[in-house]
Amino acid sequence: MKKVLVYIICSIVSWNTLYSQNITGRILDKEKQEVIFANVLLQTVDSTFIAGTTSNEKGEFKIQKILAGDYRLVISSIGYQTMCVDLQGFQHSANLGILTLQDLSRQLGEVTITASNMISTTGKKMIFPSQKQANASANGMDLLRNLMLPRLNINPMDNSVGTTDGGSVQLCINGRKVSKEEIMALQPSDIIRIEMLEDPGLRYGDASAAVNYVVKHYDIGGSLGYNGVQSIKSWYGQHNVNGKLSFGKSEISIRYGNFLQYCNELWYNRSETFNFADGRQYHRKQLTQTDGQKQLFQTGALSYNFQDGNKYMLNISAGLSHNLNPGMRYYGKLYTEEYPDLVTERKEASHNRTLSPSLDIYFQRNLKNNQLIALNAVGTYINTNNHKSYAEYLNDETVVNYTSGVRGMKYSLITEGIYEKGFANGGQLGMGIKHAQSYTDNEYTGTLYYKTKMKQASTYGYAQYRGKWQNLRYGIGLGFTRSWFKQEGEEDYKTWSFNPRFNLNYTINSQWSTALEGNISTANPSLSQLSAADQLTDSLQINRGNPNLRPSNNYNTKFRLNYNKNKWNIGLFCNYYMYDEAIMPQIYREKDKFIHSYANHPDFQRLSGGIDARLGMLWNILTLSGGIYTNQHWSNGIDFHHSHQSIGWQLGATFMYKNFTGMFLYKNDTDNFFGETLNRGEEAQLVQLQYRLKKINIGLRMLNPFQNDYKRKDTNWNQYAGYEYEYHVDDIARMVCVTFSWNFSFGRNYKSGGKRMSNSDTENGIIE
Repeated sequence: MKKVLVYIICSIVSWNTLYSQNITGRILDKEKQEVIFANVLLQTVDSTFIAGTTSNEKGEFKIQKILAGDYRLVISSIGYQTMCVDLQGFQHSANLGILTLQDLSRQLGEVTITASNMISTTGKKMIFPSQKQANASANGMDLLRNLMLPRLNINPMDNSVGTTDGGSVQLCINGRKVSKEEIMALQPSDIIRIEMLEDPGLRYGDASAAVNYVVKHYDIGGSLGYNGVQSIKSWYGQHNVNGKLSFGKSEISIRYGNFLQYCNELWYNRSETFNFADGRQYHRKQLTQTDGQKQLFQTGALSYNFQDGNKYMLNISAGLSHNLNPGMRYYGKLYTEEYPDLVTERKEASHNRTLSPSLDIYFQRNLKNNQLIALNAVGTYINTNNHKSYAEYLNDETVVNYTSGVRGMKYSLITEGIYEKGFANGGQLGMGIKHAQSYTDNEYTGTLYYKTKMKQASTYGYAQYRGKWQNLRYGIGLGFTRSWFKQEGEEDYKTWSFNPRFNLNYTINSQWSTALEGNISTANPSLSQLSAADQLTDSLQINRGNPNLRPSNNYNTKFRLNYNKNKWNIGLFCNYYMYDEAIMPQIYREKDKFIHSYANHPDFQRLSGGIDARLGMLWNILTLSGGIYTNQHWSNGIDFHHSHQSIGWQLGATFMYKNFTGMFLYKNDTDNFFGETLNRGEEAQLVQLQYRLKKINIGLRMLNPFQNDYKRKDTNWNQYAGYEYEYHVDDIARMVCVTFSWNFSFGRNYKSGGKRMSNSDTENGIIE
């Protein structure tokens, strides 16, 4: 028995020794400055990936638990020559000491990193863009599109980012939550790497994924940039200007962007079925066109940043957004099949404007022993001014004439604080609390008059621990949400809910890994859904808020299997969502009117699955991506039960040769179904060719080259007032655009931490 115990103890010691070898080192540049976020890859001699990490704020790195063998350590960072360290006959832990990277300028000719280095770890991918991909991109969003990452879906029209299974994506810069407009203001040359978090954690709410840009900072100099897209056929265009100026510990930055859409040919057809309480039934049809759709969205910000190395940071940002839809006019014919001789002329006009200034103050302090605290306060004012008119004429006589207008003012304050602590064993503790307080004063004028005053408050707190046991990474957390709402003249309500979360990530080997996560989140009704006011739509329909809405609990479970080897990255996923007491639209009868409102319905369920893949770069010039996805929906309402299934797919390719870059994208999204409304999946294509001349990129882009007519189809299955809706925009089909960008930067890296949060308020509290 004693020999057996000795054998077991020796075996355990030998096993631990076998896996206890570590490789450590410190990376500096020629000026003895730390190189942060350098890419450190451990490979076999035949270039098979073993492990990877990045250098910290001191330039240090550590790769743990390595088997004895022959290896090659590859160290790379944008702006430096790649270093290779051969580790032949590696048996014991090794401290490589100081490793000095040389600037690219010291090497003859142009050095190009030819592939996009991707490190896949449990729950996160780290992507290091190649020089080709950075040069071929006009901004941060363009670079993300060129990387063609699995699971991500980037809309070619408005640059919104989502997941292929319909989830939301939180965009970040150095860990700070930001908008897509801020990503479009990033210069590709400033981006060190992009991190994709498969399981973002409680701090990111209900986001399905998070994409974090790790960017450079400057202690002297700055940057200037412009990038734009302009249609040749119409006034459609996107234009962005940004600049930074750094001096000492301070940095001033400014950005401005606009999105202009002007469509000359736009029309829609709508078929409606109305079932009245007395048994009557109307089949109504609308054939409507407009004299042009105009929309101008502008956003900008002026920011000041003061930073003392890695000790603390203060950031103050004043932002302004402006959304204008001027002079929209629809006209056409409206008739009912039961009365074919009574064809009325329909005219509708609207003018909408929203102006929203905001002030964002952020402070971050890095403490000893791998600790961090951050505080954020955001004040927002939203001013809304909308006008609408609706009229029907029969033989030049007025049958219906409605006017409506709303002047709204919303004031909100969002405050948040977080604390994070890292441990020597790789574990991390995170805690935070966020409180949002808003006040809304709306005046509805026209045919109906209402004045509403609403107050809303929401508090969210969480604590989460992440750790590791052998090949298993785990996380467990608990959050709580307190919601309070009060409308003048109505009773207030207050609710509490708990939001637990878990995640398990298991690394099978260097190629295969799995992930399982689950959480319960809370969805609060918006102020517009809660508003006790009516808005007349036409002679039969009214939009109305519901002040009796309550928050909904959402139960989510996600499973994913990943394969990553050499140029291949493949993922198989299956997600299940169940929304209890789901806040969904409701249509009901009230005398001879049909009311469009919201209610807490029993539940809504969605099961989604699919496979996505990325291959590249092939022959150092080509990257391919694609996937196929399916969604199954079950909608159980107060007075309805529906189910629907759909399949979607997408294919993409990026081609890079010398100074030329080509892109092709073809996608057919899965249908979106919620409540009783089915939105058919969008079919879209993108073909683009760009040429780089030093710091200038110029090219041509065509949207939807294989469509004669861009259209969207919606269907509502309500038993009282169902409809079919088909929307056409000719200008978006075969739209040819010119792309142009110019980016210039000067200065050197400024070592710093990143802002960890950013809050904003965009919901205006208006019922429409």
